[in-house]
Amino acid sequence: MSELKKDWITDGLIDFEYKKYILLAYLKQVQGNFEATKLYPSLSDLINHYSDTLSFQKRKTLLKSGFPKEIARLDLKELKLTYNELLQDSDLMAELDSIVEFALPKMKETLGLGKERYEEVESQLSIEPIGILPLYKNEGYVMVEMGKERLTNIYQYKVSNFVMSGEGFRGIYLNLIQSLRRGIGDTLESIKLGLVKAYTALPNPAAFFVHSDHRYPLKETTLPITKRLVLQTIENP
Repeated sequence: MSELKKDWITDGLIDFEYKKYILLAYLKQVQGNFEATKLYPSLSDLINHYSDTLSFQKRKTLLKSGFPKEIARLDLKELKLTYNELLQDSDLMAELDSIVEFALPKMKETLGLGKERYEEVESQLSIEPIGILPLYKNEGYVMVEMGKERLTNIYQYKVSNFVMSGEGFRGIYLNLIQSLRRGIGDTLESIKLGLVKAYTALPNPAAFFVHSDHRYPLKETTLPITKRLVLQTIENP
């Protein structure tokens, strides 16, 4: 099973055992990715599903609480009215409740595994500026080395602002421009100087070096966390 549909709760047959099977198959695959230290896109995908399921539960609760009620009993001693719900859960709604109540803790448990793995990897990655950072840091270069080899992947990065659901966010994009195996005389500073000469559009670029003694999957783990580290460093120098 490659993915879980966004509307998996209400899509197709609404049956607790069927939805349980679908969810557990999805979570098993996600857990396998986490165990292999392949964090993305599984982690962000699961976060979205968990958030959507919480929202579904909340919307249903709000719908029920806002529905009209009828007076069942007047307690003159306590000066209190007792109401009966006019909206009673149908079998379908009860089935949806069971699905959501099962799904949320299972998703949260798997998210915990992903969070632990993420923090473990992040603790092994270090980031440091190469030379003096300029005032303008929204464009520049990131040099990434993983493991004991001195194989350096050089990325040009660019930070952009965008709006989603009415809220402003900052995103960062990486573009691989060169890979090289560093020799004794190939310092990070000399590589940066070479980039300045080769790419004159950035005469005074910001540059960062990201390194770990451990090798992690590049696309699924190293690069997403590298993006986050660069953004954090730019915003909180």
